[in-house]
Amino acid sequence: MGFWLVAAALTALALLPLLRTLLRPPPPLEGAAEFARGVYAAQVAEIERDLKRGILSDDQARAARAEVGRRLLSVADEAAGVKVEALAKPAQRTALVLTLLLPLAALGVYLPLGQPNLPAVPFATRPPEAPVPPQVMEAVAKLEAALKDNPDDVGAWGLLAQTYGAMSRPADAVNAWRQVLRLSPDDGSVKGALAEALTVAADGVVGEEAVRLFTEAVAADPMDARARYYLGMARIQAGDIRGALDRWTALVADSPADAPWLPTVRARIHDAATQVGLDPIAITPSPKPARAPSPAAAPGSGGAAPALSPEQMQAMAGMSQQDQQATINSMVDGLQAKLKDNPGDADGWMRLARAREVQGNLDAARDALRGAVKADPKRLQAWLDLSRLTAPDDAQTQGSAEFLDAMAKVLDLAPDNPQALYYLGQQAANEGKNDRARDLWGRLLKQLPADAPQRPELQRRMDSLK
Repeated sequence: MGFWLVAAALTALALLPLLRTLLRPPPPLEGAAEFARGVYAAQVAEIERDLKRGILSDDQARAARAEVGRRLLSVADEAAGVKVEALAKPAQRTALVLTLLLPLAALGVYLPLGQPNLPAVPFATRPPEAPVPPQVMEAVAKLEAALKDNPDDVGAWGLLAQTYGAMSRPADAVNAWRQVLRLSPDDGSVKGALAEALTVAADGVVGEEAVRLFTEAVAADPMDARARYYLGMARIQAGDIRGALDRWTALVADSPADAPWLPTVRARIHDAATQVGLDPIAITPSPKPARAPSPAAAPGSGGAAPALSPEQMQAMAGMSQQDQQATINSMVDGLQAKLKDNPGDADGWMRLARAREVQGNLDAARDALRGAVKADPKRLQAWLDLSRLTAPDDAQTQGSAEFLDAMAKVLDLAPDNPQALYYLGQQAANEGKNDRARDLWGRLLKQLPADAPQRPELQRRMDSLK
């Protein structure tokens, strides 16, 4: 009802200027004729004065008077043949017709096409929609029917919740996860799944209920990467960037090197650290040694490998962990083979780089990023990722030529990037280019907060330049 009231009000506002114009009475023609007569009488008087002063000859004055008389007769005939009321009525009829027809025409177009209850989604974040296969829809319908007969089947509710999530039906996924939590109230992983579904349904906003559920999930399992990741997102959304960095850096330190969520968390750390003027490399700890791949969910890692279709997801659900990993590896290898035939696909190279990093194959990830920057030299994220994977072990070490070249491209594309300013300033200092070093480090100091821990050391190094 609220939508239709707003729509009616907006329609009225749109029609108001048009109606005012159409309903405004035209100027009275009789008054216009009287005004014209006065003007022409003044012109005749002016002609007589010019004749007396000798400016006009008799013939010229006679011709001028005739012309003025002709114009006066024309105005008199026009005023006599027009009735003001007859002119006003058609405009009123037109206004009435437009007032009725325009809203009706708009309604006739909107009713079959409009969806007033559809939530707004920013264009840049809209995922590509793929049709759901009929067999999947049929399986969902059967599962829903079975749950009507047996509403306490926790396994069926869990499967339905995951299916709704894969089908981009977040509201239905939330309802299904609530049923799972009803039947398993002490399961921390279920609380995390429900909280994630609530976040997805809220367009990425980690709301109060989601924060509570994620907190309870971490209390049940302190190593719950998904819950810790989203609690960091909640701090970012609350404006507490340092709080988010504390959570995410701790998550990196507690994660194995081959954890599938590490690329996403590192990217978040990079963005957040840049906002507060910190060096992402300096504050990001090293993860734990790699271990065997885990089937646990990876927060936000959907772009790490080629997307799975609903049929592939259904097929992989029955596989062993080893078979699942072999299938994923095969898909990644297939993506690499396609890129050999289409090396200009920068998006494909970026997906391959993330997938190879998740697999722990950093050399292959670096090769993929080289392909990405070659395909699109102006893609900032590709240069940032390449610099991250070629960075020195600590901030005091001179970087490799490839790393410094990547930093130079980053500075070219993002002149205020703190990481590029620091390392390129360090390179300039090592090469004796002190003016260049002072310029770069001076720009970096302007970005650093007054209480930044890196500030005193950077100032000391600047002061030591001769």
